[in-house]
Amino acid sequence: MLAYYCWSDEGTRVVLVANFSDTYLSGNSILNFPAGTWHEWMYNKIVELGEEGFKFYLPEWSARVFV
Repeated sequence: MLAYYCWSDEGTRVVLVANFSDTYLSGNSILNFPAGTWHEWMYNKIVELGEEGFKFYLPEWSARVFV
């Protein structure tokens, strides 16, 4: 799994979480995921995240993009 966080000085933020394996990832979490309201681009969902981190699932050979 790879998680990448990118931002600009203007306030634009993007987080990419990718699973490069043939294993379904369930119940994983990313600590220090930036809190706030995120749009999950691949599934077109709004996600509210707090300071406790982000728990998610990620099928084999897939990615999720948050903007």
